[in-house]
Amino acid sequence: MRDEPYDSEASADWNPVALRGGVASLRVPSTWQRLSRDDGGLAFQSPGDNPVDLLISVVTYRNPYGVRAEEAIQYLDRENVLPRGILPSMETGDSGTDTDERHWIAYAVAQPPDRQIFVWKVADFQPPDHVRVVTLQLLVPNESADDPELSDLIDRLGEEAARVKFNPGPISDGPVQRVTMRNVWHADSVRFRLPWDWNSAQDDELSLFYRDMEGAGTLRVAVHRFEHEGSDAEILARAILRQTAEQFAEGPDEREGVGSIEWLPDGEVIARFVTDGEEDGEKLRFFLWLRGAAIEGQTTVALFSFAFPQSSRGGELERSTLAMLEQEIRRAVVGITDSTEVEEDEEDGFSLADLLNEDDMFLDDDDDQDDPDSLDEDDEGQGPDGQGPLGRA
Repeated sequence: MRDEPYDSEASADWNPVALRGGVASLRVPSTWQRLSRDDGGLAFQSPGDNPVDLLISVVTYRNPYGVRAEEAIQYLDRENVLPRGILPSMETGDSGTDTDERHWIAYAVAQPPDRQIFVWKVADFQPPDHVRVVTLQLLVPNESADDPELSDLIDRLGEEAARVKFNPGPISDGPVQRVTMRNVWHADSVRFRLPWDWNSAQDDELSLFYRDMEGAGTLRVAVHRFEHEGSDAEILARAILRQTAEQFAEGPDEREGVGSIEWLPDGEVIARFVTDGEEDGEKLRFFLWLRGAAIEGQTTVALFSFAFPQSSRGGELERSTLAMLEQEIRRAVVGITDSTEVEEDEEDGFSLADLLNEDDMFLDDDDDQDDPDSLDEDDEGQGPDGQGPLGRA
């Protein structure tokens, strides 16, 4: 790291660098050494005994269905569902036109046992259907995490990311990749991904997702939330989550079928149930999922129902669709609460340095937890008519 503190006003110590093909430029510390990188991106390393690495890349994406600026999160988070509470922000250029819209996100992830990664992504729209994304990743080894200047460095990198300058030029200046998946929401309580060509609609408290293809099936999503109070709120939240998942796997609404339950890291759960039925005279097979989480004394369960025509059973469309849904529902973020959402501050913006001591903001896919604490069935949390927390859902 540097010998003196990082001063956000001291621009002389930061030099501009051009990104791939001159698509964009930003500034990096002048004392950092440039490293070779096989994929064509830029890499820099700080001086000193405990260095940190900065990786910078720019990619142009093309969405064949047309860019929708209000859903820019799919460009900033193309491969994954974002960590809980991380939301995109939007800034408008000096002219205030739609063509100046840019979106950005910042988040941190843990890569145990040896490092943490701080990420900034900035998207610039090129109508009608292209978007350019600059990604900065700061890799911090454990031996560098306690450096007192790290917080200042992270803040400064965030400022430089916000100042990334996109240059006009032909789209062919960089690789063009198609965006095939996008993030979708339901009730501000569950976020997951679906292919771009899936349409969405609202039916009372249900969200419907479907393709314009006969026999492709329809996905229905609902959310139930249960608030718990008192000193035992956390225990109750986990107990109700267990009870609800077990009830679901045994057959929601006393249906006959095949169910299973699996506990995920951080005490979350996914339960499955498959049953046959009929709707509007058509014989269907219903694939049901429950994704649940117990967070801050609140139990949140997202219910997914996918109906597929019996006439299409066993085909490639069914197999590929179910494999995709299983993967994305498993990776869904459930139970997003007000206290974990990133509040935008027009003056100061969002600082990744604020996350340095917030362990719950880091993702650790390798940490498994034991099953949640359980209570007897006659304890608190029963739904109406004594039918359990989901009632007849």
